[in-house]
Amino acid sequence: FKEREALRVACRDVLELDDVARTAAGLTALAEATLEVAVQALAVQALASSVPLAVIALGRFGGAELSYASDLDVLFVYDGEGPAEFAEAERLATTLLRFVRGRTPAARIYDLDLDLRPEGRQGPLARSLGAFARYFEDWAQPWERLAMLRARPVAGDPDVAERFMALLDLAMRRPARPEEVREIRRIKARVERERIPPGEDPQFHLKLGRGSLSDVEFCAQLLQLQAGVAATGTMTALDRLAEKAVLEERDRAALAEAYRFCERTRNRLYLVRGARGDSLPTDTVEVLRLTRSLGMTPGELRESYRRVTRRSRAVVERLFYGRS
Repeated sequence: FKEREALRVACRDVLELDDVARTAAGLTALAEATLEVAVQALAVQALASSVPLAVIALGRFGGAELSYASDLDVLFVYDGEGPAEFAEAERLATTLLRFVRGRTPAARIYDLDLDLRPEGRQGPLARSLGAFARYFEDWAQPWERLAMLRARPVAGDPDVAERFMALLDLAMRRPARPEEVREIRRIKARVERERIPPGEDPQFHLKLGRGSLSDVEFCAQLLQLQAGVAATGTMTALDRLAEKAVLEERDRAALAEAYRFCERTRNRLYLVRGARGDSLPTDTVEVLRLTRSLGMTPGELRESYRRVTRRSRAVVERLFYGRS
């Protein structure tokens, strides 16, 4: 089912029947349905427990902006406080992970990523509502406030999900303090220096290049924190920021154009290559296949990248970094 539906989404994308937003919505809906069925399958197999547990989407999954290459960023939250409930929630989370990830690459349905959970890989797979409330109140870092802007329930117990979102609104979505803004800017600058892998061209990087996807996402989320504008998706956030007069229309348009261009190109590169790729290819044959899919020449592709990311980066420098 998952492969058939993914093929349908890809066909509509390549035939220009769907734009970037509709493609992302289709991939997200497929992931949500898959996770919900996985949770139900565990119950049918008598592997579910009396401990109610919800699956919360983060990142691009939470924003309903999945690409073909996206992992699914998630949190597991449950209701209960004792050691028995904790052990049961961990068991259920582990079982769900194994079910969706598969025991071999061929059996994998999706790659679930829990690295955005409190304490990252060192933390438990599942946390109780009470534990999340305490963590958000006392320990949450500024970057986690950005991450939680995209939190959205996608599977599991609806009551637990609703209560989690309520405590999140109470604890995490207040206006950002000046010191938090400085820390978020510091983290973003570090990402720019360190995250691009060796061998990938930083001048034409679709995800982490100057003015590309990461720039747009960080800028939108920081403005959301500062202005108290709620939206899980980047494009929706840009629209709402403009509606609230936080973002001028020309700045919104520049950021949105860069996001759409980089996301469309990155998606097509995945389909051409059959694997994830975050920077424009250098192989001649691969470049020709990509540009033919996009309806442009290699020169037009590079010039379009330079044009849209240059405009986007100018907005990021001014609004995210506060530079004139």
